[in-house]
Amino acid sequence: MVKWTRLFILLILLTSSALAGDVTHSTAEKSTRFVVIGDMPYTDTESALLEHPDGEIAKAIKALNPPVLIHLGDFKRGRLSCTDELYTDNYRQIAHLNPHKTVYTPGDNDWTDCDRFNMSARYDELERLDTLRQIFFHQDQYQLARDIPGLIRQEGFIENALWKIGPVVFATLHIPGTNNGRNEILRSNIEEALNAADYRDQSNEKWLQQLFEAAESAQAVVIAFQADLFDFDHDKPACSTENRTECDGYRMLRDLIKSNAIQFKKPILVIHGDTQAYCLHQPYTGIPNLWRLNAPGDFKYIDASQVLFDPDNKAMPFTATGLLDQKPAPAVCNDSFFGISIPSPLLK
Repeated sequence: MVKWTRLFILLILLTSSALAGDVTHSTAEKSTRFVVIGDMPYTDTESALLEHPDGEIAKAIKALNPPVLIHLGDFKRGRLSCTDELYTDNYRQIAHLNPHKTVYTPGDNDWTDCDRFNMSARYDELERLDTLRQIFFHQDQYQLARDIPGLIRQEGFIENALWKIGPVVFATLHIPGTNNGRNEILRSNIEEALNAADYRDQSNEKWLQQLFEAAESAQAVVIAFQADLFDFDHDKPACSTENRTECDGYRMLRDLIKSNAIQFKKPILVIHGDTQAYCLHQPYTGIPNLWRLNAPGDFKYIDASQVLFDPDNKAMPFTATGLLDQKPAPAVCNDSFFGISIPSPLLK
């Protein structure tokens, strides 16, 4: 009798273990993971961390082998001159982090700020944008995104990308800092630069519309770009043909994301860089399905983040964890360089 009892208990334990394994395996199959990085390297130390094959961040990305690495732009510190050599070398470094499975979106350090007075060599920012597009998108020697199935790019605006991994639809938008390229136009023809900003807004608006049309049957959406749309002057109006500079260059896009999130109802993650706060939180209490990740980088938190979408986790469908320290992203946005916690106010 004891023998049969033990056999029965063993059978229950084995069955339970198998069921638990099935659940774990099923959860893993449902989830979608990827890596995000940006606002670095700003120093030689950071560059060494990213350099293939021995850099610690480079090795961590290789070990994880994510289906996509999203680079949010600002691949250099602001005061470094935007030379062809620097562009080519940083493109090479980015390409080796996650070969043929990388999507890059430009930041302000990469072109709009190339005309600053603190640089040893200053450039026309529109000319630098053309050069950036040639190296990273038109020529694309290392074929950054070759092995991302189904990735498409926006006609007439090649830096905007759209693709799908599992139940998640992704898009990048070209939204640089410096008020979306509307401020501090020091070397380009001002009219041409503002026309380019208007065209960029129009292209991003169309791409957002295409993204949510493509996501009708998806379970979640991820939108990635450089600028911090949530860092703005509440008193400034949206930019328009009548007011092209004394305006909030992000208000139109921010409002579009909010309105689409309300209609979409399913989880949406907005990922950006450009400011020092590193956090993952819900920026609007009235839009509980909208999440925001202010990504690592910008001198403050030197790492890359693995982002996981779990459709079964209704309370927190997105999580972000540092590749090197394995710690979750803070839920409080700390805007102090010295680490003083400052809770983010509710955003308008």
